[in-house]
Amino acid sequence: MAPTFIIDCPWCKAKVAAALTGESSNSGYDEDAGEPFANRLYVGKCPSCGTLLAGESHQVGFDGHNSFGDIWSDIVRIHPKPAKTFSSHRIPRVVKDSLTEADKSLQVGAYTASCVMLGRALEALCRDILEPTASASSTPPTPKKKMMLGQGIKALKDGKHIDERLFDWSQQLHAFRNVAAHPDDIIISRQDAEDLQIFTYAIIEYIYDLSDRYDEFKARLARGEARKKK
Repeated sequence: MAPTFIIDCPWCKAKVAAALTGESSNSGYDEDAGEPFANRLYVGKCPSCGTLLAGESHQVGFDGHNSFGDIWSDIVRIHPKPAKTFSSHRIPRVVKDSLTEADKSLQVGAYTASCVMLGRALEALCRDILEPTASASSTPPTPKKKMMLGQGIKALKDGKHIDERLFDWSQQLHAFRNVAAHPDDIIISRQDAEDLQIFTYAIIEYIYDLSDRYDEFKARLARGEARKKK
């Protein structure tokens, strides 16, 4: 029987046992981190739709080092439809890390966890945009309660950072995040999680990427006008 590996197919919207057609790996010891590492790359084909799939797995447990036996993470798809990337350099790391965790959770079928991480990403965005960092020379600010997601979403709308539609999407994500974060008997579908992921991407792109492009466009127009006056 031909070897297979379990991976998420974006077109079938399901976990499939893809026929393994290629595999590569690397391993070593990270001197800075003081621990070993190992990665595997899998290439194959979806048995249902025939889509070519590539995924990667990381070794998380090393026999004799931190576990009894070698342990590998679930395989996360990197082709096709890899994780979303953004052009802005202003996006905080916590936002990017949360989006990555949300995507990994979605691919392995952990839809509730995916919603929680998407809510975390949006909450971090709210704090980044709405809670300015005090300068080094200023008097230390009085500690205050961190901005929560619901409060942040409303402040984004009131400050005209997002429009009415994005505000509505944000409220939906807030509702799902709250449900997902509590031990209630709920079911979040793959479609719900994917839609919330798309909504979150749209909000982040609107606030960061499009704002940067607009500022660059206005600056370019201003430089053009200045040259005409010379």
